[in-house]
Order: sequence, then structure tokens, then C-alpha cells
Amino acid sequence: MSTSVTLHCNTTRGFSTCAASLLTDGLTVEEARQIGAVNGWRHANGRDYCAACSGSSVKPRLVVAVNGHDLAADTRVRADLRLQTAETTLLALVNGASGGRWWHTPEHLWSNPGERFGKEFVAVGPTSRPKVIAATGLTGDPQGMADAAYIACVDPDVGRAVTAVLHEAFESVNQEHGLVEDSLTQAAVDLADVLLREEGER
Repeated sequence: MSTSVTLHCNTTRGFSTCAASLLTDGLTVEEARQIGAVNGWRHANGRDYCAACSGSSVKPRLVVAVNGHDLAADTRVRADLRLQTAETTLLALVNGASGGRWWHTPEHLWSNPGERFGKEFVAVGPTSRPKVIAATGLTGDPQGMADAAYIACVDPDVGRAVTAVLHEAFESVNQEHGLVEDSLTQAAVDLADVLLREEGER
């Protein structure tokens, strides 16, 4: 179970009311109002007013995360915690994988007898003595070739670059107490959510 508190603007003009609202990850109304204040909202005389109605110069920001419990399964956990968990998870996988530049070169077929003979494969090391990372299909099979090319493309060096992106996004979102302020950071959060999917969701 998770909890969120949404602030609603109480401004009334004639017969109409302001439709602005702010979804926060606050567990109490007080916490939600503190988050609202950072976003230019104002609380006065028991009522809440959005940044626009308050005349605030603060640029409104979107809170996309709500507190939860299971970091891997609950996408409503604060965005910075999801980023941090995805970074840690991916880095452990990267560090456990075979190091070096992975490659798939169709003209270098597995010529030694054994279970990989006649198969498309991803390898690391020199072409004269490759270490096979994965076999993806029979030699010349278009899908096996495409899968091998993709696996080779996302080798551990790419994984390390992705963890760096996740870390930078974590630092940014963490400084803003879980707030996601721009599309680039949101893209990193989306990436984290994909990395943290449960097996059944893949």
C-alpha cells in the first residue's frame, strides 16, 4: 500500500474555480504543503493556492513519484530511489559480465566442433581465439544475426555509460526531493522503471 496527498487550488473567481492540482509524495497534508511551497504554492487561512494564483515566480514542477515499499516492483516509489536502485542493479550486472568489447561478425563463424558449431554468436576477444558470450541462432538465420548484433551493441561499456546517466539523474532528482523537472530526467526515470520490471512484465 502507498499513500499520496494531492493539493487542489482553492481559488474561486465568480462561478468558476481553479482546476490546478499538485500530486505529491507527502504522507501527510503538512508534508504535501511543504512540497507545494517548493513549487510556488501558498497556504493561507486554511486554503491552498497554486503558483499561478499566488503570483509566484517559481516555475511549477511535476511530482511523478509516490512513496511505496518494494523498490523493484512498485513504480510509485520516489523517482530518485528508483534511479538509485536501477543504477545499483545494472552496475552489479555489468561488473559480473565478461569485460571487453563484445562483437558479432557474421563472417567469423564458430568453426570448432561442439554445441556452438554452425551458430550465430556474440564474442569477446580476438577473432582468432574468441570467447563466446552467447549463441543466438543457426548460421545465417536473420533473427539470430539481429539478436547477436543487438547483444554485441549493448556490451558492458554501454552498461557503464547507462549507469552514469542514471547516477547523474539520481543526483538531480535527489536534490529536488524526488521531483522530476525536465524531459531528459524523466527519460532516465523511464529507463530505470524498465530496468526494474518484474520478470512477468518483460
